[in-house]
Amino acid sequence: MHERTQRAIARLLFIFCCAVPTCLTILSVLVTWTPWYHDRTIQHLQHEFQKEIGLTVKIGSYDHSAPGAWTLTNLILSHPETNQEIAKVRELHWVIQEQEARILMEQPEIQASQLLTFWHAIHDRFLCRPDKTDLPTQISGNDLTIHGGQGGVTLRDVDAWVQSDEQTTLATLQLHLADGDIDSPVLLQMKRQRGERSLTLKPPPRTTLTLNTQGTALPCSAFSDFLPILESLGSEANFAGLMQWETQHDQWSLDLGGSRFDQITLDRLLQNQSHRLSGKATIQFDRCRIEPHERRSDISGSLLARDGLAGRSLLNGASENLNLELLESQQWGQFAGDIPYDLLAIGFNINGTQLQLDGICRSERGYESYPAGIALLLNGYPLVRSTPETVESLRLLSVFAPSHSVPVLLSQQTNWLTQVLLPPSRPLPSQQTAPPRIRSARVWQGGPSISQPK
Repeated sequence: MHERTQRAIARLLFIFCCAVPTCLTILSVLVTWTPWYHDRTIQHLQHEFQKEIGLTVKIGSYDHSAPGAWTLTNLILSHPETNQEIAKVRELHWVIQEQEARILMEQPEIQASQLLTFWHAIHDRFLCRPDKTDLPTQISGNDLTIHGGQGGVTLRDVDAWVQSDEQTTLATLQLHLADGDIDSPVLLQMKRQRGERSLTLKPPPRTTLTLNTQGTALPCSAFSDFLPILESLGSEANFAGLMQWETQHDQWSLDLGGSRFDQITLDRLLQNQSHRLSGKATIQFDRCRIEPHERRSDISGSLLARDGLAGRSLLNGASENLNLELLESQQWGQFAGDIPYDLLAIGFNINGTQLQLDGICRSERGYESYPAGIALLLNGYPLVRSTPETVESLRLLSVFAPSHSVPVLLSQQTNWLTQVLLPPSRPLPSQQTAPPRIRSARVWQGGPSISQPK
């Protein structure tokens, strides 16, 4: 080959193998530095996230340092219809490897009022879709804050693992409260059971949520926006123990056995009732299994309260409906209205349709000398004593029912009517018509006659 031809070929090889790739590389780098490319990539990421989780996603900026490695800053998740903020993350690091995926969140924040929406997004988009969780995922978070209207809670460290197979998807979380014991993390487990894939009849899929505080007390006020019933327990109430919630289609069951609610404000709990009961209370559940679809309730525990007031109407209602005995004592006559008490301690056992109460004041320290069955004490005098009789569990509702309540013949055939025929919230006006302010002249019987002046 001629030398000139060799030089021409060498120049062409240099141009196409070195100069052109270098120019293209420099051009691609310059393009990635442009605002147009940055905005277009953010829009693409937002669209992909929204398609995966079903929520509106906004990203402040990003960094794609290596293949499979992303860093997202100022990430905000919102409700797609109301545009209410659900969660935000100051910085998110996402690395996808061959055998697992890792996500690190810096200072994430979640709105307690939107926890239900957040739960549906996780449950429906990930736990119920094994194709999205085929790769084991490890998720970590630093300084997670849950904001609530009545207060908030900060978690120092959050560690989660998500694993999936053909039958189940399991997500396990370890939560460390900012002021909690680092050796006793709160454990939260979410399990989606799909069952065996076969041609034979199999049970429908179900989801099980298990919470174990391991001795750590969780403030109820932080989750009152998520469960409004927790707001009625008071701002100082807390929960500790074990909870298991299971859902299957439109059926659900709840197990609170071994759990405990402390610092309950009773007057806040009964603020919408017509009867008075105040004081700080503790409710301990030894057993608590509720299965509405099976019409089954198995609840056993105790209620302990100190230094409060009990309305006379409430005590009379408990005596009439729950067979509690009001003992004769000079303490009753000293107070014209509500009755103060030093100790209220009563055990309860609900088994289906039956309810049994037992006064347990003698089980408290310093009150061991009192007789069995004492449920209410004031100044060392017993006021209320339980009886061994068992009553219908529905009679508990009659205790708290106001005087203007309407008796209802409730049965399995008529219970659906309670959603249509609503009970009155206050006394109805009397059906008797008021006498007219101006009476007929025919019944007038007095007064001197007036004559025409002369």
